[in-house]
Amino acid sequence: MVAIAIMGKKKVNPFFTAGYVGVVLLLIMWGIFIADSILPYDFAQWGVYPRKTSGLWGILFSPFIHGSLDHIINNSPPILILSWALYYFYRKIGTQILIISWLIGGLFVWISARDAYHIGMSGVIYSLAFFIFFSGLFRRETKVMAIALFVAFLYGSMIWGIFPLDPKVSFEAHLFGAVVGVALAYFYRKEGETFKKKRYQFEIDEENDARMLKQGYRKIVDENGFIIRWEYKGKDDHHVL
Repeated sequence: MVAIAIMGKKKVNPFFTAGYVGVVLLLIMWGIFIADSILPYDFAQWGVYPRKTSGLWGILFSPFIHGSLDHIINNSPPILILSWALYYFYRKIGTQILIISWLIGGLFVWISARDAYHIGMSGVIYSLAFFIFFSGLFRRETKVMAIALFVAFLYGSMIWGIFPLDPKVSFEAHLFGAVVGVALAYFYRKEGETFKKKRYQFEIDEENDARMLKQGYRKIVDENGFIIRWEYKGKDDHHVL
């Protein structure tokens, strides 16, 4: 009984828990792919077909559907790595980013892409990659910049996927995914990072004091050292009581 209680309180390493979502996505992707290969049914019909009411279902289901073994193999490592990075470094907003990337990117494809069934996880992958990369640029924090460089190193060649170079590839899903990712990086640029350092009130007070002194003020304190008021003395007088 005691052993069970102790084990129940043990914290799970977030390094591993961040990968749960990616593993679940992979299991669903591969399960559907295997079913598609065995059953006499074309799962591609559940892809996004632009401007058709029936094609709206594809916004939900198309990322799970892949047309070939090469297709799903190419998408498997990126979604696993990028979803892990999303939930490890942005755990607080990870689910929001994933859902918005999934739905809004798919909606844009439905509105304006070519008349064809658009399938595959690549639109979501592009959104996550561009979100993580540009989040590093917008936040201008060392750790996030390092993540951005890591993503650029792994997936820098993805930039070519947003251009209509191959008629068999849904560049629209790539392009809209990238746009959504950049937009999310901008709108969430001030929140959500898991590793953000907690700031204590005394640190904030010290920063405020330093700023006031730099602007030419001095603090007037009582006998206990508490600030009564700030008094402007000009930038040449930095005497502090």
